[in-house]
Amino acid sequence: MKIGIIGGGAVGLLFSSYLSEKFDVTLLVRRNEQMTLVNRSGVTLRRSNRSITSYLNGEILSGKMTAYDLIIIAVKEYDLESVLTILRETDKRVPLLFLQNGIGHLSRVNTLPHLNLLAGSVEHGALKENDHSVIHLGIGKTNLAVIRGELNSAEELLIQKIDYFPFILQDNYEVMMLKKLFVNVLVNPLTAIVGVKNGRLPANPHFLHIQNNLFEELLILFPQMKNHIHFQEIMDICLGTSENRSSMLKDIEEKRKTEIETILGSLLLKAEKDNHFVPIMNTLYELVKGIEREGQGG
Repeated sequence: MKIGIIGGGAVGLLFSSYLSEKFDVTLLVRRNEQMTLVNRSGVTLRRSNRSITSYLNGEILSGKMTAYDLIIIAVKEYDLESVLTILRETDKRVPLLFLQNGIGHLSRVNTLPHLNLLAGSVEHGALKENDHSVIHLGIGKTNLAVIRGELNSAEELLIQKIDYFPFILQDNYEVMMLKKLFVNVLVNPLTAIVGVKNGRLPANPHFLHIQNNLFEELLILFPQMKNHIHFQEIMDICLGTSENRSSMLKDIEEKRKTEIETILGSLLLKAEKDNHFVPIMNTLYELVKGIEREGQGG
């Protein structure tokens, strides 16, 4: 199976490395420098004390993509719009798998004419070292669910077992995405603000109190999730990824744009529309936006 992976960040490099063990993978990136490095040196994956280099194709992302059996979109949500424009020019029969955080992008994804649209929820920890190297910090799984149509060729991700990189099929994509959203909301903004690893949140009673309040605010917005996720599940994830630095914390440290609009901004709009009071969410949003602005020179 021929797979195109759009995005040369941590997730794109991670997926490229593992999937190239079983499939013909092309990494589609925006910069010539990254394309050249990938084609010359491959993609290097570091896990524990091991280092593995996979040799695959690197190409510049454009509207004239070679025919693929599956396209995986691994860019951040705020970079998605230009990618959607390119995807509209691709073969409508090719399944598209989206790996973005949050839920705000799903309405735009649904405007695509493709027959088979899929969502993915990534539970791995990954850190991009450079344009062709990634560290696999935490081994998890990738949940898959159908947004529209069928799995089609993406079913091969479930059939072809890859060590340390499992795929699990979920029945309901909305529940799957909301579960990931709950985790992102309770972990990312708080770690970014206080500058701690994931494991410090449940270990500190003051951080834990904020997380508990956040969880209750989320249930106000999404009461249908009461029977699908519990607070302790998220605490277990924090403990299981205790040494991980969240993606939002890494963005703050590197003075990059964060995904705060994707993770909290869209929820604040929903809260305003539905006339709900979510003070903890609002405070965390303003703090992250303020820190982000200071880091970018203001």
